[in-house]
Amino acid sequence: MVRAWPGRVESMKVLVTESVPAAGTVPGAMLALDGHNVVFCHPAGADVGPAPCIGLAVGGRCPLRPGEVDLVVDIRPAPGPFTMREAGAMCAVRTGTPLLIAGRPPTGSTLAEEAVEVCEQDELLAACAKAVAPTGPVVRRAVIEAVAPIARRLGETADVRLLDVEGTVHIYVSLLNDPDDVVIEDIRRAAWLAFTRATRGRVQAVSHIAVRTKSTSRPR
Repeated sequence: MVRAWPGRVESMKVLVTESVPAAGTVPGAMLALDGHNVVFCHPAGADVGPAPCIGLAVGGRCPLRPGEVDLVVDIRPAPGPFTMREAGAMCAVRTGTPLLIAGRPPTGSTLAEEAVEVCEQDELLAACAKAVAPTGPVVRRAVIEAVAPIARRLGETADVRLLDVEGTVHIYVSLLNDPDDVVIEDIRRAAWLAFTRATRGRVQAVSHIAVRTKSTSRPR
């Protein structure tokens, strides 16, 4: 993934899946024209037979390789229930790959709750950039997941905010109680490492701990 700062994603690898045949063709082409490396669960012209995707077809290979795909986009041109053709969306959830739904989320499903972004199809390019921006939901989720185990040991739920200040992202982790210095450094380091991994080390960041007292928030 190559990023231009501040915030705009120059190029990323996007896996496109779809609820009905050919729904991902035009959106995939738009993403490619925008400079992204686009792969498909249902490549044009590929014969997957009775399989729901190329990865489960005879002789096929799943494009959702660990650490290789930045974003999975589920194209849903019409409302309706989840279809097996968009199984790639569930694979995204299972592997922890960020998921964006373009269109109405499937009815009777919790898929929208797992997605980092839901948008209309004409908002796709902007939504993709927003989802994986250095201060966007994908990176914030990575930081939250990294600091959550430490916070749980304190009986807390950490609040995480990402703020861009002149090209440097400041990571603010807020706690209700004042932990000791060792724990503070553990949380600060976990937050910084998670951010650095999520942005592939291409964005400068500084992490901070804030203790929320009854009357104020005190930085550490």
